[in-house]
Amino acid sequence: MEQARVGSAMIFLLLAFLSEVSASISQQQQQQCGGASSAGVRAGFWLPSSSHYSPLGSIDTSLYSHLYYSSLSIDETRCAVAPPSSGEESSILSNFSSSIKSSGGGFAVKTILSIGTDEFREDVSNAAFSRMASEKNLRRAFINSSIELARANGFDGLDLAWRFPATQLDMENLGDLLAEWRAEIMEDSTTRSTEPLLLTATVYFSNHLFGMADTNLNYPIDDMSSSLDWVNIITFSLHKNSNVTTADAPLYDKDSHFSASYGVISWLDAGLPPCKLVMGIPLFGRSWFLRNKDKNGLGAPTAAAGTKQRKSNQIGVIAYAEIEEYLKSQSVFVTHDNQSVADYFYSGDLWVSFDSAVVVQEKVEFVAKSQLLGYFLSTISFDDSNYTLSKQASQSWNQYHVSSYAQGSFGIMQEGAIIQDLHASTGSPSSWYSKTLSYLLLSITLVLEVL
Repeated sequence: MEQARVGSAMIFLLLAFLSEVSASISQQQQQQCGGASSAGVRAGFWLPSSSHYSPLGSIDTSLYSHLYYSSLSIDETRCAVAPPSSGEESSILSNFSSSIKSSGGGFAVKTILSIGTDEFREDVSNAAFSRMASEKNLRRAFINSSIELARANGFDGLDLAWRFPATQLDMENLGDLLAEWRAEIMEDSTTRSTEPLLLTATVYFSNHLFGMADTNLNYPIDDMSSSLDWVNIITFSLHKNSNVTTADAPLYDKDSHFSASYGVISWLDAGLPPCKLVMGIPLFGRSWFLRNKDKNGLGAPTAAAGTKQRKSNQIGVIAYAEIEEYLKSQSVFVTHDNQSVADYFYSGDLWVSFDSAVVVQEKVEFVAKSQLLGYFLSTISFDDSNYTLSKQASQSWNQYHVSSYAQGSFGIMQEGAIIQDLHASTGSPSSWYSKTLSYLLLSITLVLEVL
């Protein structure tokens, strides 16, 4: 009897503690998030190079809250935003926002112009971003050109997709760039007497960058939290150079840091509020040729990246629409891996890791229960003609987001997240999220021991 009374008392104290912490976190979130919409973000990235098979007029805009034009890059000489390289792309850029908004069917879709690393000239392009960010006058030129382009073409926001800053000095300069960009956006808004442009950044999956010469390379969290409306984390293409078959965008990975859930925990633990975090979901798969087609599970040796496909125009990358064509064949064998939350198929010596509608549903549920601002899909041009994955994501968001939003701040502690990702904590003393998790787990442990 005495033990039961003590246990009841402990449970009461625990519930009181949770109520107090939840109220505190809610207050902090409101302060840090400003006017973040309770509807959240259902974003999609669209490639202008896909206009011949994914024209703007074909996009079902009801499935997205924000659509990104992805992307322009930086002029490597002037360090301003580089204009489109062809007349055709200039026309697409100028028509993007008006086309999206005119086909909205009453849905208030916002458009964002993304400016990022040129994937075909990564080293040169990243060096130009580094140089631009290092000098105040070059930052000013870049910022002013970005705002002028966004306003001239009817965009509602701007996005920085620098992939990726490579030194600590780059990170410090990135913080200065974002702060000055935000200040200029606010001044522009005042001058024009209109809503300020949105400002987002599309970044590495984790707050800490792995595989860099600087082993202690972290993003400038404080500057990002105060200057950006939200942060898009690239929680895919995590194993594009692997020499064995693997899930390229796993939700969980108990054996390594390379998973979407690890990335989310990393950013939260570093101090970015969940209401400023948007998680990426790929609409493409990663393909390899097997070294031995009889060894076709996860971890099987590969001989080479898969064949270049028409839509992606890259070796080892296959659009979901093209995956669907393979799945119609009776010679294809599909497996869902519950542990990582990922699908893969093999056919002969071809092996492909991808996100199916089931995987998308589970990922969106994770995003909603983790109280994140939302998700982004990359790229919507790779979806099928019925927008199967985009529809699944939007439906799942509507299903899970409302209930999770009403539950408070502990949604991330779903089954699997604590077990597989609490070890991801950087131990940052400033992280309210990490502390809350620790206190909660300690309290639960004490109650269980008493009972």
